[in-house]
Amino acid sequence: MKISACVIAKNEEKNLLRWLASMRVFADEMIVVDTGSTDATVETACAGGAMVYRFEWINDFSAAKNFALDRASGDWVVFTDADEYFTDESAPRVRPLIEEYDGAEQIDGFIVRLINIDMQTGTLLGTTAQVQRIFRRLPHLRFVGSIHEHVENLSGDSAREMVMTEELTLYHTGYSPQIIRHKSQRDLELLSARRAAGRHDKMDDYHLMDCYYTLEDYEKAAAYARKAMALPEQPVGGEDRPYAILLQSLILMNADDAEIDASYDAACKNIPQKADFPLIYGTYAWERGYFTAARRAYAEGIRLHEQHYRVGDFSHVLAPLAYERLGAAAELCGEKGAAAAFYIRSLREQKRHLPSLKALLRLLAETGAETADVVAALNDLYDGAADAGVLAQVLVDTPFPLAALYYEKRGGAKFSARRRLLLTGEVCAAAASLIEDRERTAAVAAAHMEAFSQEEQGRIAMLLPRSCRELSAAPEDMRMRRRIARLSGERI
Repeated sequence: MKISACVIAKNEEKNLLRWLASMRVFADEMIVVDTGSTDATVETACAGGAMVYRFEWINDFSAAKNFALDRASGDWVVFTDADEYFTDESAPRVRPLIEEYDGAEQIDGFIVRLINIDMQTGTLLGTTAQVQRIFRRLPHLRFVGSIHEHVENLSGDSAREMVMTEELTLYHTGYSPQIIRHKSQRDLELLSARRAAGRHDKMDDYHLMDCYYTLEDYEKAAAYARKAMALPEQPVGGEDRPYAILLQSLILMNADDAEIDASYDAACKNIPQKADFPLIYGTYAWERGYFTAARRAYAEGIRLHEQHYRVGDFSHVLAPLAYERLGAAAELCGEKGAAAAFYIRSLREQKRHLPSLKALLRLLAETGAETADVVAALNDLYDGAADAGVLAQVLVDTPFPLAALYYEKRGGAKFSARRRLLLTGEVCAAAASLIEDRERTAAVAAAHMEAFSQEEQGRIAMLLPRSCRELSAAPEDMRMRRRIARLSGERI
């Protein structure tokens, strides 16, 4: 059994190294179809062991991908985009999975879970998809659609199927904030040109919804979201997206409360297990001052999040804020224990959610916690070495200065000597250090006054202490003049 890894690419030299490394784990051949690169894409592919073919771009993604299929020789094809790669855990599982199902002739391929991540930080963006990326190399399996292309079974045999697998996960960097707007503008232009030529696709409304939402045209995004809901078919795993985009677009448009409420109710009714909807609605209600409704929605969103969360879901992005605000609501009701529990849950979800950290530290201070108690609580939530720098900075402005020094020592990032004096309570020593720094700066300025213009000298003189501007027999003034003379090379 032979596996071909295929990709089409244009100016993808930065992504291609990672793609090659991912595919090399399981592929017997790697095929790169270049559609007009002006960077080192071709050279990178060749150096990485791929077979490279050129295809003249004709504004048709399916044509380019089918061209690649025609050059593959494997029994199975793994066809991803250049900005997609299998996780380290998934790549070694690809070949065993294919081998397991190779003899099941009715199985044409697999649908895998795709998680969008930021290309620079690697953080989850909160959006996922279920995509066809592994399939048999057979004549009836071809890409269709000039944009948002996908594999279709053209045989007419409804018994053949694509199987969803939970064993494999793809990471996708193409939705990173730095590039998604440009890609959406490109997609919108291609869609518009095709439709102007009279060629319509059954999924156009869905894709136009996505384009307009990314481009922040929320009125059109909402209109196409409503059309997308009515489509007889939805992308596998993407059935919830029109409801989410409609709800978010209405909120961002400052639509009437009644219209937003109706959208929220419809979303919850049609997809009742989705935590995103109550978490989005809770944020909207909180920010409009509807605190009772917000608290109720947040509680429901958290319940669904804890029951149904899968890695990459958008609820992971919203949950830390929901926990924090449920903590704030509990505080207002005098429920400090419950509030602390919510803040801790927020930090377990996202340990860098600083509002929750600061709120937790404030509660600990109000309950009379000692430094040792605070350190023990934080060590339970954080990696002492990796997170020490952040903890040290946050603790500076709290009633736990010794805890700040503890984490400063563990983190490697150093406070200034004056900051340490203040944190240890040596206020007089810190003040003396500040005065010394000021006098040293003043002496340097006075010693080299002639190096400045007349206008600048006047400004400096206004800032200098009296001892630098006029004669005086006071001991401290004599000491300053001797310092100035020493710096300027003169004797006094």
